[in-house]
Amino acid sequence: MNRLTAFCFSVALSTLTGLSAASAQQPVKLRFATVGVGSAWYNYGAGFADLVTKQLPKGSSIDVLPIAGGVGNIKLIQSGEAELGISFAVTSAEGCGGFGAFSQKQDKVMGLIGGLDTYYFGTFVTKASGVTSWNDIVAGKNKFHLLTTQAGGTGEQGVRQVLQLLGSSKESVAQKGGMIEPSTRSGTAEIIKDGNAGGWAHVVTKGHPAATQITTVNDMIMLPLPDDVIKGMTEKFGWAEVTVPANTFKGQTEPVKTVRAASNILIASSVSDDAAYTIAKTLVESAAAMPRIHAALADFDPKLAADPALNGNCPIHPGAAKYYREAGLMK
Repeated sequence: MNRLTAFCFSVALSTLTGLSAASAQQPVKLRFATVGVGSAWYNYGAGFADLVTKQLPKGSSIDVLPIAGGVGNIKLIQSGEAELGISFAVTSAEGCGGFGAFSQKQDKVMGLIGGLDTYYFGTFVTKASGVTSWNDIVAGKNKFHLLTTQAGGTGEQGVRQVLQLLGSSKESVAQKGGMIEPSTRSGTAEIIKDGNAGGWAHVVTKGHPAATQITTVNDMIMLPLPDDVIKGMTEKFGWAEVTVPANTFKGQTEPVKTVRAASNILIASSVSDDAAYTIAKTLVESAAAMPRIHAALADFDPKLAADPALNGNCPIHPGAAKYYREAGLMK
């Protein structure tokens, strides 16, 4: 190699190195899809954003969006309207696999971190309603009016699955005099208190803000799922069987059999490897601080953050995978 060639090579290498370093320091602008204000997920998002933004290049920001639920957040990432989103592993599996709520694979969606918490499928009804089982709800007993989340939320998805396993549907319940419809979290407690609805069904965790408000303002009980429904939810839809310990929620004085799901964070394939690496590293290594964001995050086990099932079997983002391998959490 002559001197001129060597010099040119040296300049080119220095330029590329400089560009690489500059690129690595470019501010990152991310949108983080959660669900409505007052939800556990929104609180998660705000807390995670605070932890992560400090570790990203100066000038970076994470905008926490109060939309759109477990199903909706996957669609937002796929459409390019968000770079990060919280969902459930059971829902993520449908999105990345292209089944259930999704007609095709959401190929721009990747896994980032799984196993954040434990969410129960919870059905809460007022004692005054006279409803004591899901069979009563399906039968339209006492013209029972059940509220759930907006379409796109995993709670609403779970309600539809329970109805299907009971050989029913929202339309069938309506024909029998009952009603199942969506509502906003902020108004649910008052709607029930005013007698305009008798119950609420959603996926909830210990300390869930909306569940706490609803069961505090109203005299309610928590309904179990029938055994055959639990079997169907686990075998057909990918949930896991669980018994909610007594007194997890106000008015729930006995253990309640139902199903559970775990929250996970998804990330767009377009996010840089450096950013994905930083986010995964920051959250995993902040596990001890997570319960200060929300009590339910005490269930997070960083050793399982890269577990395929807890990430809905979505492909792990290369940047996150690099961190997990370095930390010995992934082969």
